[in-house]
Parts: sequence; C-alpha cells; structure tokens
Amino acid sequence: MKRRKPFIILLILLLIILCAFAGIFAYYKIQSDIVYSEVYIEAGSSKCDVTDFLKREAKDAKFSKDSTYDLNTVGDYPLTIVWKMPVFGKQKARTTLHVQDTVAPTVTLSVDSIEMFITTDAPSAADYVETVSDISNCTIDFKEAYDFSKEGSFDVTIVVTDSSGNSTEETIPCTILDDTTPPEITGVEPLQVAQGDAISYKKNIVVTDDKDPNPTLEVDTSEVNADKRGVYKVKYIATDSAGNTTEETTTIKIVSAKITAATEETVNAMADSILAEIIKDGMSQKEQARAVYNWVVDNITYSETAGIDDLLSAAYKGMYNRVGDCTVKQKTAEVMLNRLGIKNMEIEKIRDTRGHYWLLIDIGEGWYHYDPNLQLDGTRIFYWHDADLWNYSNSHGNTHNYDPSKYPTIQ
Repeated sequence: MKRRKPFIILLILLLIILCAFAGIFAYYKIQSDIVYSEVYIEAGSSKCDVTDFLKREAKDAKFSKDSTYDLNTVGDYPLTIVWKMPVFGKQKARTTLHVQDTVAPTVTLSVDSIEMFITTDAPSAADYVETVSDISNCTIDFKEAYDFSKEGSFDVTIVVTDSSGNSTEETIPCTILDDTTPPEITGVEPLQVAQGDAISYKKNIVVTDDKDPNPTLEVDTSEVNADKRGVYKVKYIATDSAGNTTEETTTIKIVSAKITAATEETVNAMADSILAEIIKDGMSQKEQARAVYNWVVDNITYSETAGIDDLLSAAYKGMYNRVGDCTVKQKTAEVMLNRLGIKNMEIEKIRDTRGHYWLLIDIGEGWYHYDPNLQLDGTRIFYWHDADLWNYSNSHGNTHNYDPSKYPTIQ
C-alpha cells in the first residue's frame, strides 16, 4: 500500500491539471464565440455597426483594416472582427456580410390614363413612368405585348423590376382612337410689313380639328429675310395628336419703312417744281411723258440698296435724294405722271433671282411699256409695243417677263 500512494497522488495531480486545462479551453471557446458567422442587411441602409455582428458585448471589438463593404451594392462581403479577451489577448474571427435587396421599387406614374390614336407611334412603358425609387437600376417594361394600332379599350400593366428581381406593377386604363381627318387652318392671307416692324404671323389664324381640341400650329419662316425688301413664302403646318397634318402657304411682302417727311403735300409740291422746269407749253401728253422719263433716267442714280416701296416715300427719295432702285424710279415717274393727268399703272416682272418694276402708260392710244430705268446695255424703254418688250426680254436674260393675265391688253 505504501508503494501505491505516490502513484495515486501523481494521478490525482494529473487529473487536476487536465481538468484545469479543460476548464480553460471551455472558457476560451465560450468567450471567443461572440461573432455571428453571417449577417444580413438591406441594401441602402444608412449604417452597419460591428455590434450587429456580436452575440454579446466585447470590449474594443472592431472591423479589421482590410474589411470593406458597400451598403448600396448587393453582394457578399467577407469581414474580420478583432477584439481583446482577458488572459488570451487579441482575438479575431471571420464573418460574412450579406447586403441584400428585398424591397420592390417605388413607382410614380406620369398619367392616370392613356388616350392615343392608332396613327401614333407605339409608346414604351417608360413613357408613362414619372419617377422610380430603388437602390439599384431598374428595368421598365409592359407586362405583355399590347397592340396600340387597333381601336379599342384595355388596361395596360407596367412592370418595374430592380436588379435583384423585386418588381412593382402599376395598371393604367388605355383607350385607342381612330383619327384620319387632318386639322383645318383658316385665316391664312398674304401679309405685308415694313422693315423693322414686328411680324405677327399667327394673327387671325385659327386651327380646328374634329377630335383634337388643341392641334399644334407651326409657322415655317425659314425663307423670310425681314431685313430685306422682297416677297417671301410662309408656310403654316397644323398637326393634331393623331399625327394628321395640313399645310397652307401664303406670302409676306417686306416693304421699306415710310419716310416721315414724305407727305402728299410735300411730294406733290416737289413734283410740280420739277415739272415746271421740264414741261413746256404746247407739249403733247407723249412729249410730257418723255420729259418725265428723261428726267428720272438722267437725274436719279441707280442703287440696289436704296429702294423703298411706299409711293410717296419713294417719290420723295427720288426727287430729294435723287438715288434709288427701279421702284424709286418707277414711283417717282408715277407721281409726276399723275400730276400731269397721264394714265399709268405699275407692272411687275415675274420674280426669279431678282424683281423689277416699271410702268404702263395710256395717252389715248392704248397701253404701252414705260420703264424709266436705263438698261445695262444703255437701252431706253419708252413707249414700247408689247412684242418689242418681249423680244428684248427674251434676248437679255428675261429682264421683263411678266404675267399677261394680270394686266390689260398692251399694244
């Protein structure tokens, strides 16, 4: 018995040591098992704290420096948490953060109902969505393929789906109408404005449609140069919501501004003063017309840029400034002929690259051509027969082509 006692004592000590180690190991296992192996959080959350990963409080617990994640991006993020444990010191544990998206998009529609025409281009689902709120990008589609080319009524369902597969559906009532009748434009008339004046193209223009209460009106003024005298084309295009269009075309004449000093009294006095110098007693009307013709041709210097349209203003410019284009010369002669009682009327060339104006006079022998402009080759067209003018015009680049239907018979 005495020999076995040391052995028993040694065995007891060994058991005590083993129990101590087992206790320490158990303590370590319990104290170190404080980190969840997985944590789930909704994408778009404002924050993610280390305490969300701990089963119980641990002093100084924090993420390691190499632990990164993005709460706005769905995905699985491996993380490491470090902390200090009594006796055992610094500890670390692995975990996984699952950023997930389980919330469907929030959708606001731009319309309460759809009304369109069979001629309208087929819409996309996105055409009817005003706002989409979601953490990720979304697709916007119709729930099924709808036929917008046939008349009828049906419900349209729009599906908005985020990148995680969450979806929101919104339904809108839809009516498809048949409309093939174009709108009507009324009030389109030729326009005339002076240079520098405001142009109201849509004044007195009315557009109506049998189904669309508010058809659109576009005015094409691309050919108009409001700073340059001339006649320009203006096009009106009306379009209803079904896409039917109507076009109406007119012209706008840009004329020069009037000269304030060119009153009838002043202009007539100037004409009478000149006539007193060039008209002699006993002259026939033809001789008087020739005297006026010669004065205009010889005394008014031609200038392409010095034109003016108003009768009194043009005559004033011709007699006072003694410079002007064909219009100034024609109208100066017109005022003088009127003072002499010689019958006359304006005639206009068919406009091509440029316009031209001259007069017809009738001194009791019928109408004859009377152009108080010296031609480029030095020709003077005074009291010409119609056939002679046409021959000249045809051989000189159509200088005097005109529309005979607009004028009386010319000799």
